[in-house]
Amino acid sequence: MIVPKGKLIPIGGKEARSTPDRNDSESSRQIEFNSNGVLQQVLMEMKGPDSRIVVITTASQIPDEMGEMYIRAFNELGCSQVHVLHLDGRNVNSQKSLETLAAADGVFFTGGDQTRLTDKICDSKFMDLLRERYVNEDFVIAGTSAGAMAMSATTIKEGSDEESLLKGIVELERGFSLLPDTIIDTHFMSRGRFSRLSEALLANPGFIALGICEDTGLVIEQGGIMRTIGSGVVLLLEADKIKETNFKKAKKLQPVYVEGMHMHILAKGAGYSLKDRKFLLIEDK
Repeated sequence: MIVPKGKLIPIGGKEARSTPDRNDSESSRQIEFNSNGVLQQVLMEMKGPDSRIVVITTASQIPDEMGEMYIRAFNELGCSQVHVLHLDGRNVNSQKSLETLAAADGVFFTGGDQTRLTDKICDSKFMDLLRERYVNEDFVIAGTSAGAMAMSATTIKEGSDEESLLKGIVELERGFSLLPDTIIDTHFMSRGRFSRLSEALLANPGFIALGICEDTGLVIEQGGIMRTIGSGVVLLLEADKIKETNFKKAKKLQPVYVEGMHMHILAKGAGYSLKDRKFLLIEDK
């Protein structure tokens, strides 16, 4: 098995991009922007302020606004070499897009709709080059919200935020498969997504499910050695040792019971090995 030389950084959304506006009702946590935030960590995994970053806004319905927001955010961190790409059916295989990717130290996928990402990028020359650089070079692929969800082998296309674990509340599709045998969900605690991620895992019991909270991420090296960054937690679910469940025989919207689903809670200072299926203690870098 080939061990990738690059790094993946899935982020749970709402990373502290800048100092919140005190009049913004959505900024309930009032996280102060600082030099140790998630985006700063993304930069440091590349080449610091000298990094050449490509922000990919394909998932967003407001790509121009989203692109400008991340240009400002990375500029605040001292990084001025930020290029924005909105990939679609016309330019995803263009020479210009491929040259832009070839010159970058890393990419950052914004939030939006993960289905747009997979539909536009999966079967493209851009994806081929992205995967080639990730496998063979010290190249960073970061993404937030939908941009994180698309990294996994299987992606949640649609899913209800039901409080109960009900059969049939999730629709799955293929992801980028940059992180094999995984399913990623984001905004995990704030949007009550435990049930939908659990169902996605029950449908793929050999996988690992990652529920990443907001302003939180994972730096994943060597194809599966994870360490946690940011202000929150990551819930990691394992289903390979389940003893009893009615998942397969349950009818649609019937409650599902499970015995033996394992959960780990990762925060800064903790990590996980996908290969060994083992919780890790990580020294701060």
